[in-house]
Order: sequence, then structure tokens, then C-alpha cells
Amino acid sequence: MARGGRTIWLPGERDAPRFAEANLQEWLRRSFGVADLVEGFPGTRAAISRYSPIDGQFAKEGYPAMYEGLRTAFDDTIALVADGVLHKKILLEYKTAKSTKGKGQTVEGNVHERLSYQIMQYLEAATQFTRCSLLVLANGAFAKYRNKYHVGFRVQADRLASFCWFSMQHACTAHEYLRFAEGIINWLITGASATGGTCGD
Repeated sequence: MARGGRTIWLPGERDAPRFAEANLQEWLRRSFGVADLVEGFPGTRAAISRYSPIDGQFAKEGYPAMYEGLRTAFDDTIALVADGVLHKKILLEYKTAKSTKGKGQTVEGNVHERLSYQIMQYLEAATQFTRCSLLVLANGAFAKYRNKYHVGFRVQADRLASFCWFSMQHACTAHEYLRFAEGIINWLITGASATGGTCGD
């Protein structure tokens, strides 16, 4: 989907233009090696020095073997490309919640665990791109039942908005899904900010 030098790329795209052939795979990457993220910060040597156990299989020089070959993967991604340059990468994380024991009173308590970890990993992955945001696409249970996650995720998003590098959204209703889609379409047509943030998209 392209307009005015702006293009929206989804992972399933196969007909990348020549300017993007060398970069499109990287722009659409949604899996990140833990060792690569650690090497980026704080660095493998620093991680060994600061984080490794005192004894045991993963002590000292054995520490990188603890996470060697492991990866953090996000559920999907979108790349916004302007004039052949990555304008913004949007990582997508899908989250489905249900009420406790089917009683329809509160959201099940363990729903947040993987998402909380993914948010931390997003902070690491995002530093590899000029602009990278995280969109959590959730189901309506978050807005229907009592829970602390609906407000908590939004507080986290507002906190992140204080830093130019990061932006996060949490959508769990049809209105919020539509607002995100309209933002993407508006960016495609006009170049206006698609996902918020303070960087002056």
C-alpha cells in the first residue's frame, strides 16, 4: 500500500521495491536474539561481570550459555516507509484475556505476565531502529471485566511517551482498533503522526 512516497509494509509482502530489498527483511523483523540484545547493552563482558551467578553451570564465563540461541519474538510487525527510508517500525503483540473461572467478574490474573516481559523486551528492541512503537492488540475482556491491567498498561504507555524514542498503545475495543487503523491511513495519505509519541512523527 503506497501513496506520496509513503508505503505501509506488512510481513506477508513479497514485491518489495528495489530500494527496500536490502532493508525490508530487517524492517519487518519481529524476532530478536537475546544474545544480540545483551551485546547491544550492557555488552556481553559487562553482563558476565554484573549478572552471572557466583557458582553453578552458568557462573562467570559460562553465563552466556544460559541464553545462547534463545530469542524474543513479537507476534507481528508493520513498517512505515517514507521515500525509501524506514519512518517507523510498529511491533504488534496480541493478548487475549478471559474472566476468572468463567464467572465474568475479573480478568484472569496470569494474563499480564508475558506481556509485561514483552514490554521490557520492546524497550531493548526499539533502540535498534530510528523509531519503533509497540501496539498491544487485546480482546474486549480488558474493558468488560474488573482488572488492574487496563489502566496499568495505559499508565506504562503514558510513561513511555515521556521519552522520544518510545511509544506504546493498548487497544481492546472496536473504537480503539479503528482509531489505530485511521492513524495509519492518515499517515499514508498526509504524512501526519500515525501512532503518537513526542518525536514529531
